[in-house]
Amino acid sequence: MASRYEDVNRILKDPLFVREYKNAVPKHQQQELPPPSKEWKPVNDLLDNWMLFRDAPTHTRLRRIVSHAFMPQTMERLKPKIRTIAGYLADRMVEDRQHDLIASFAFPLPVIVIAELLGVPPEDRELFKNWSHTFARVLEGGDQPAEFAQQAKRAAEDISDYFRCLIAERKSTPREDLISELVTAQVQADALTEQELIATCVLMLVAGHETTVNLIGNSVFVLLNHPEQLARLIECPELITSAVEEVLRFESPVRSTTRIASVDYEIGGQTIRQGQTVSVMLGAANRDPAQFEQPNLFDIGRLPNRHLAFASGSHFCLGAPLARMEGEIALAVLLERFPQLRLADNKPNWRPNILFRGLESMSLKKSRQSDGSDTIQLF
Repeated sequence: MASRYEDVNRILKDPLFVREYKNAVPKHQQQELPPPSKEWKPVNDLLDNWMLFRDAPTHTRLRRIVSHAFMPQTMERLKPKIRTIAGYLADRMVEDRQHDLIASFAFPLPVIVIAELLGVPPEDRELFKNWSHTFARVLEGGDQPAEFAQQAKRAAEDISDYFRCLIAERKSTPREDLISELVTAQVQADALTEQELIATCVLMLVAGHETTVNLIGNSVFVLLNHPEQLARLIECPELITSAVEEVLRFESPVRSTTRIASVDYEIGGQTIRQGQTVSVMLGAANRDPAQFEQPNLFDIGRLPNRHLAFASGSHFCLGAPLARMEGEIALAVLLERFPQLRLADNKPNWRPNILFRGLESMSLKKSRQSDGSDTIQLF
């Protein structure tokens, strides 16, 4: 387990640490692993084709094909759409009886955005929410009820069938969306297999959703717990970009990742043996006092702020520009729409896992303003 900033950054950037066990240990030394059970095979078929878990050259090829979706010009085209979606959800929050920031705003916003990017019809977005949540539980690992294996199997089969049909539609009738771009790439020299194409769509859904939910929820929660920083942001809205960066550092949406040593490796006075898996603690690195002055102080104007919330090296988060933009727009819209946000109960309902750092829920309370309009308070 690596937790110091220097060690974490070094491991993430050093090509001697890999993602695939087969690339870490010579074939004749590899341990025989039992084949996955029938329940987990559909899930593994998807995960095995995620660039997240692949090394070069496969990782390089998949990343290059998908990277066009996150170019600056694409992000600029998405910006007004994201603001419209955020405004719509904020307006609905006033009328929503549930009054849960996560369920009413933070959870649906990135689902709608990634669906727009992929080209998924609006009526199918609800399916995306359930599938994304199931795959997030798969990535979390840990103890799951016995019936979860069947739930994961159904989700993997259903989402694969869904994208297979959508891909077939885009082959006959292309549109201006990511799936059409990936279909076009499929007929070029670096052709994606159908399974790679489906798996990449699933990865975009999960990676583009779960982490951004946490970023939005954590932003609101941390600011409400630091009223002096909230007041500073309201007074100086130009600090919104810096504020989101500080949230990414202070409450990193993804807490850890893993790498496998391909050689015996000396680091931090310890030896990591070839074939050993290293847990790389991003959240801990982002609170390292050797890298950040007063690391437990939340400061929306912190500079420099070279956090590792999006990792580093060849696997630096491809969707970081989109996540940052969604976080900034979401926070700006919420503060514009509900400038009187206050936290009455500071006991957070954190999700109980080590991989993702995010709130399960954040209850809301409606109150009446002197002019007769409604506002929302958090408690």
